[in-house]
Amino acid sequence: MKNLILTFITLFSVHVFSQEYNQKNKYLIWTFHTQNTSINGISIGAFPQLNEKDRFVKTNGIRLEIPGLGFIAPLGNGSPISRIDSVSGKFNRKYYQFDEIINGLNISTGTVGKVNYNGITIAAIAQFGELNNGIALAGIWNAMDKSNGIQISALANEALYSSGAQISFANSAIIMNGLQIGANNFANEMHGIQIGLLNKSKKSKGIQIGIWNINEKRKFPMFNWNFG
Repeated sequence: MKNLILTFITLFSVHVFSQEYNQKNKYLIWTFHTQNTSINGISIGAFPQLNEKDRFVKTNGIRLEIPGLGFIAPLGNGSPISRIDSVSGKFNRKYYQFDEIINGLNISTGTVGKVNYNGITIAAIAQFGELNNGIALAGIWNAMDKSNGIQISALANEALYSSGAQISFANSAIIMNGLQIGANNFANEMHGIQIGLLNKSKKSKGIQIGIWNINEKRKFPMFNWNFG
């Protein structure tokens, strides 16, 4: 009986997982306003997150979204992660179920949603996603739950977990492993280097280079450190 129950659970899990991206394959050009589809080539559309249903769309190639909701981001009150001030443990991929996976190049005025970016994503204004593996470029604002790679923007980069680099006027991460370069750098937990005018970390293992540097042990101009 126990083995029968375990077999049923396993088969059910495989069936549910298979619903993601494996039902239909489209080639050359297709819209990402669809469900359970892998698009191999170019996907196009706008405002996909307004669809209330789970979409499970994968793009292998180039994704073009013009416009995207990111173009109105400056009118909002922060990014979806800007009001989160703590996280526990490490980023756990199994807790995330993406509406879209993009393998390749994403170009938009601003993509917003439960998105996994693998490659290069470029937003003219702002973009918010859940996982970035590669390079995220934004004219104003980048916000990711987890960033593995580089975030570059003019105004602000935000991440709950970051492994790589953040380069902007203002950079913020809850757990940062890597490099922050900007006028204002902040991390709850910093493992690496902060370079800027104002650098602040609540818990750190690394160095700070800037006009004013703050960590859990001291406040110093020009150079600060903690390796304990």
